Amino acid sequence: MFDKFYVAAASGVESVVKKELIRMRYTPGSAEYGLVPVKGGAECAAELNMRLRTAGRVYFTISEGVAETFDELYELVAGIPFKDFLPRDARVTVDARSHKSKLFALSAVQSVTKRAVAANMGGSMSETGERYRFLVSIDDDNAKILLDTSGEPLHKRGYRTYVGAAPLAETLAAAMLILAGYNGGVLIDPFSGSGTIPIEAALMATNTAPGLNRSFSFERYPLFSSANAEKVRERLSSEIVDVTPDICGYDIDPEAVRLAIKHLAAAGLKGKVHFQCRDVKELSSRFSSGHVVTNPPYGVRLGNERELFKLYKTFGTALKAMPGFTAGILTAYPFAEKAIGIAADKRRKLYNASLECNFLLKRGAKALY
Repeated sequence: MFDKFYVAAASGVESVVKKELIRMRYTPGSAEYGLVPVKGGAECAAELNMRLRTAGRVYFTISEGVAETFDELYELVAGIPFKDFLPRDARVTVDARSHKSKLFALSAVQSVTKRAVAANMGGSMSETGERYRFLVSIDDDNAKILLDTSGEPLHKRGYRTYVGAAPLAETLAAAMLILAGYNGGVLIDPFSGSGTIPIEAALMATNTAPGLNRSFSFERYPLFSSANAEKVRERLSSEIVDVTPDICGYDIDPEAVRLAIKHLAAAGLKGKVHFQCRDVKELSSRFSSGHVVTNPPYGVRLGNERELFKLYKTFGTALKAMPGFTAGILTAYPFAEKAIGIAADKRRKLYNASLECNFLLKRGAKALY
């Protein structure tokens, strides 16, 4: 019936999401304002939701067409065979977004869409049953009617049940690791906070699908096979590798370390990461190579410019003593490179929530033999 998905990707992460899809043997198209198209039928919903590490949501395409007027939008939605997959008592929620389009009043787009759905279903709906969340995305006057198959956003893996200070989204942490070239092995996060980066690294190192232990909205929809979802979950469980990677997370705050240990256990990865209360000036490793991937303070928590520069300088001094390590650093501190004293090989703009940051990548020196 339908054969296309759109995978939501945060700004700056589109290429990482595409890389993931290619590794999963999909053929993604070009990103369209934060949505990456990929061909696949309903049976692919389970794999996409469970395996993608850096995507925000997975949408199933219900219809696409030109919508320059509200009449055209109404006709596009009214022409969808909702009765084939939508229960009569479905609770329909409509989200909307518009970019460079004549239809820019989002509340009106939502209202027109809901009226068209109700009319298609034969009139008013009781809306007492399962919730179905649709996204109407209008870009350059082309409308996509999409069904959200994820429910809760994909960064909510389920293991971070305790809230620490300045939390980093799990999907962004995974993107940082992939951008740094991490695919298992030695990793250190000297500003680990409540543990997100090391835990995401452990999920990668053990080949554990990030969405394996949570549920998704598509599992409650008749359009998707619950048997297929269970089959995919069983297959992904069987592919987990029982290894103990050399992953360390350090933080100067004892409470953050305590939370990190709790999150590690909640992720089912007890013993896979070593968390410890340690100052960044003690950053070191018995290994000659590996990765340092981290999200140091930006000044929001420290506030004092002099203290912040000193902190980054201390970090840089320790990092210089580890020339074989590749460093990936996410920061909004504008003087980070100067303070660290190491020029980045690559820089990429990423967003931590709504805060614009730079991801600085410094490749480690290769050992000479």
